[in-house]
Amino acid sequence: MRTALSLLLASLLLVASIPSQAFCPKNGFVCYITSKSGGSLTHQDITQRGIEELDKRYFAVPKLSASMQKALDQIIEANAKVDEDQTSSAKHFDGENAAGAQLRLATLKQNILDALRSDPINVIGARDNLGSALHTIQDFYSHSNWVELGNSGAHPGVGRPGPLLFSGPATVACSGFTTTVRTCANSSNLVGALLTSGYYGGEDRVKPGALKCSHGGPLDSSSPSSDPLGYFREGINKDTRYCDISPHSGDHGAAAGAAIAGTQQFIEDIKAELNQAQLKALLGAGPTLAFSIDTTGSMGGIIAGVRASATSIVDARLGTDEEPLQYVLAPFNDPGTGPTTATNNAVLFKSQIASLFASGGDDCPELAMTGMYNGLSLADPGGDLFMYTDAAAKDAGLAGAVISLAKSKAIKIYPMLFGSCSPLTPGFLQAAAETGGQVFYLNGSEAGAVTQLADLVGRNNVVQILSTVDTFAATKSYTVPVDTSLRRLTVSVSGTVAGVPPSVTLTRPDGVVITEATATKYLRLSSGSIISIDNPPRGAWKLAVGNSFDQTYVNVNGISGLAFNSFNLARFGAMPPHQGLMVIDGEPAPGQALYGIATLTGIAGAPQFQLRRKNFDALGALALEQDQTDNGKFFGALRVPNEPFVVYASGTDSSGYAYQRLVSVMVTPQTVSVTPPSRQDLRPGVSTTLLYRVRNDGPADVFTIGATDDKHYITSVSPSTLTLARGVSANVSVTLTPPAGARIGSSDSLTVSAQSVSVATLHNSASLTVFVTGVAQTPGRPDFLAEIVGQETVAPGVIGLDVRFTNTGVGTARNMTLGSVAPRTLTGTGTVTLNTTLSPPLPFVTPNVDVGSFFTVRLTFNVPSTVQRFSVGENGNVTDLSGVSYGYAHAQSVIPK
Repeated sequence: MRTALSLLLASLLLVASIPSQAFCPKNGFVCYITSKSGGSLTHQDITQRGIEELDKRYFAVPKLSASMQKALDQIIEANAKVDEDQTSSAKHFDGENAAGAQLRLATLKQNILDALRSDPINVIGARDNLGSALHTIQDFYSHSNWVELGNSGAHPGVGRPGPLLFSGPATVACSGFTTTVRTCANSSNLVGALLTSGYYGGEDRVKPGALKCSHGGPLDSSSPSSDPLGYFREGINKDTRYCDISPHSGDHGAAAGAAIAGTQQFIEDIKAELNQAQLKALLGAGPTLAFSIDTTGSMGGIIAGVRASATSIVDARLGTDEEPLQYVLAPFNDPGTGPTTATNNAVLFKSQIASLFASGGDDCPELAMTGMYNGLSLADPGGDLFMYTDAAAKDAGLAGAVISLAKSKAIKIYPMLFGSCSPLTPGFLQAAAETGGQVFYLNGSEAGAVTQLADLVGRNNVVQILSTVDTFAATKSYTVPVDTSLRRLTVSVSGTVAGVPPSVTLTRPDGVVITEATATKYLRLSSGSIISIDNPPRGAWKLAVGNSFDQTYVNVNGISGLAFNSFNLARFGAMPPHQGLMVIDGEPAPGQALYGIATLTGIAGAPQFQLRRKNFDALGALALEQDQTDNGKFFGALRVPNEPFVVYASGTDSSGYAYQRLVSVMVTPQTVSVTPPSRQDLRPGVSTTLLYRVRNDGPADVFTIGATDDKHYITSVSPSTLTLARGVSANVSVTLTPPAGARIGSSDSLTVSAQSVSVATLHNSASLTVFVTGVAQTPGRPDFLAEIVGQETVAPGVIGLDVRFTNTGVGTARNMTLGSVAPRTLTGTGTVTLNTTLSPPLPFVTPNVDVGSFFTVRLTFNVPSTVQRFSVGENGNVTDLSGVSYGYAHAQSVIPK
């Protein structure tokens, strides 16, 4: 049911100001009111429908493969993140800022092309820029009068070279309004035949007067209100089907349809400048084959086995629909790693793997974690990374960064271990368990045989049916449901003691036990087994595992069009009222109230969702509701358990056969969190500082702060340690300086982590991929708008404020300096002071902030209980590219919560 109007109006009394909105960013809830969509299409819907149709047309497929959907999900997330900035009119085609929007789209299009022409192809950078561009294109149709002028398709000029003919500064665009029913916002009356778009109060384009249109909707201060609380604001937006949010809600369907056409037009324009390999990379049309290999002296025979098997896999797939989209090779040694290879050229990949030879490595431990991190950085999201070594990790401290990056990209890690000249690295076991991969502990002669697993799991439309880590002193049995969509069933079981294989019995629904004679492939290894059956009979199979007293991995995979594509934890985020379910970074806190978002394809009806421990023990059911505009998406509230878990989905297919799927990435709740900043592009030879926030929700502790990146652009991390009481947050500055010769269109994968010094298992990380752009910095005067975007009571009498600084000027800020902060009591008694222990030292300098970019600083204040309202004033200066300095001063009013 929709939130009652009276409750909604009452809630507005708590809101000081609300920025602009557009099509709502994500499915599940609609914008500010947390209601169901009611048929309203979101940016997510529009992007999914537009690109899915193109995928099917370009690649002649009846449905999207898992890798295509992964690529599309990344584009959707980048699209939604644009709504974190509601001050830049160009990002939303607001305020008749067509010139700014067109310039933005030209810049993003060039970034996309640069990323796809980079060597190796930078798919993450290309998709991030595409999603960001599509948001602006889609907003044109919701915020302008294009459809009211009688148009139904894509505007032929949006996102293409040349100006758009918008009404001039003195031209009347709106005149009066049409009165609507009491529960709707008044509908502005459009005038004339020229294009216009609504202004929104608080953005960088101020409405010149009543002759222009407003955006309209909740608390748009540029628009007159028809109610005492200022909720119903007249305007022209078509963001939703709800007339109180969207005064022109009757045109929502037409605007959404035109936005889908505009989405496709922009991608078609990009396609015209790409070759087929670049197009496939952008849209994820193929699997990834990724290896990280130890090349020290003792690995000679193992390298030969991997080389032969990998080459055979490549040759067998050439010219088929299973030919990899990407090949990744990340060798490591000691004291160095590399050179790394990421290519779509099978001949080059075979040449690179053929050139590997064993040498060096006089001491035992090797740089295995660095090798894996490098491979993960290059690999397309989704898929698997196979790592081969016969030594412990010399850089075991990077395990957290490796796991964080793998989880953020949904890549499963398979460590292949061939003896060890030092104790087994726990991080190898942890990486496999938390990502849904598997550890094999083998003899050197088995390297070629076990690499065949890469051929079985590294394919289009691979799904996971079961993934457990447990001990099996006594035999345990699992039911493995095989539904009508499953074309292959693969079981892999491995122990972690050399020469002690677990017992494995796989039984068909008719009671027949699978043997070497009846399996398509049956590999008996020294510490495990791999069994694969093509076209398995439908019904309930049985898998029994025993005789294994140490940590043992059991994975059951298949090839199927019925897939559990993703499960994410999300918060109701972005800027109100234009909010949605935004995926969180890193691990959640135990007991945290979040939302679960699940995506499945190929289902006949709504599944049941379960939370389970990694050993398959049930933690409880998860109630998720089917989305109203996409029956493959599900969402619902979730209270995070106090222990690690994975999520399963089960149900029956269209023929009545049971199915089971899971997303095998393990959620590991932590009481420390690391929040990354919004994306800020890098430039060759120029330093850029990124601000992270670390928060402690557990007992007071000291945390070491670490940062690693695959391109080694990090020049400073400050501070290196944090002492945080419960509920306290602090800023961490990470400065990156690409060399002058950094390749335009490339990316740097950056992971920042916080590790407790007292509890080894208490840690969290956030991974971010930053783009190296070739777009020149913009000359002209920078200017900054400061706004409070978050408030938190840290402790009695201590309040933390998150202050966002956005460059709303016309030029890049070479340096933005926060020089002083001046709190002042407005209502009540007592003196408010800046808490200098919990706030960053002043002056606080942030270099190279582009137009429209922003960063957030946590400032903490000592606030007596007798203070009812206070102000915060920020003063400082900004420097433009020519060295000219400009002062700024801002102030905000705060009511302590």
